[in-house]
Parts: sequence; C-alpha cells; structure tokens
Amino acid sequence: MSRKIKTLIDEKTLKKRVKELGEEISGSFNTDKIVVISILKGALIFTADLLRALKIDAELDFIRLKSYSGRSKTRLEVTYRPEIALKDREVLIVDDIIDTGESLEFAYREVVSKGASSVKTCVLLDKEVPKRTELRPDFVGFKIPDYFVFGYGLDLNETLRGLPYVGYFEGEQDG
Repeated sequence: MSRKIKTLIDEKTLKKRVKELGEEISGSFNTDKIVVISILKGALIFTADLLRALKIDAELDFIRLKSYSGRSKTRLEVTYRPEIALKDREVLIVDDIIDTGESLEFAYREVVSKGASSVKTCVLLDKEVPKRTELRPDFVGFKIPDYFVFGYGLDLNETLRGLPYVGYFEGEQDG
C-alpha cells in the first residue's frame, strides 16, 4: 500500500507568505546590505525564494549542522561554516523549521561568536511543540501542528525536497 501525500501548505500560499516575509525582513534592518546565512540543506529552497523577495541587498552564505550519526542523535556540531566575514555585519539566519529550537540556537550562537553586530532569525515553519531553548525566531512563515512534513526543501531521508509545497502523509500527522 502506498502512502498518500496530503498538502499542508500549497505553492501559492508559500509564494505569498515568502513575499510578505521579504518585505517584513527588509524593513527591520538598519542597513541596505545584510548577510543571509542559510542552514543547509533544508532551508536552501526557502532561502533562494526569500532572497528574491528582499528589498535590500544581501550576501549569501551557508552553515551546515549535524546532529545525527546514522539513526542515533548526537550532540550538534558545525560541519560547514560561513566563509563571509561576519564581524560588525547585520545577519539574517534562515532555517526551514523550528521544533525544539536547538539547531537554530546553535547556529545563532555560532554567528554571534563571529562578531556580527546584529543577528535576526527567520524560519519557514514553526512546529507547535515544546521548545528546549529560549530563542524564538524573529520571523515565522507558518505555525504548523506536530506533523512530519516534507517538500519545499524539507526532506524525508533526502527525498521529496523538490516538491513545490509542504506536505505530509495522510494518517501520519504525528511528528
């Protein structure tokens, strides 16, 4: 029996909200040029669309975090660091989803440690589950229930990232 994919957030709704986020974010910085740090791999598609929606110039770089070894969760570590100098720069960290908040906080601390003058955060999805950190995103695309989601950059075992919408499997709504 194959599992049926249900749409949680359709392509049109995603595009509209990304455009709104671009305007909100652009108006929140005190400069005409920021550094956008995208958390790989999940935030890549969202970040690309968000960059096009910004009304200010942005340099782009990446950070990649690892918290799994096979199927076992381990401590978070950085496997790829931004190459752009962040000292005295205004930075926006972009992530695909926040659930516990630990990954976003880890990336935030890494960027702050590089001397950024200000750091703001943006997530596409905020999963409505208890957080394990005090850090809350400055900008949120959508609040979602505790579903395991994929598409629009989010993956299921490295697959389904390319879907133009955010989906889940029917009958498998629990995260």
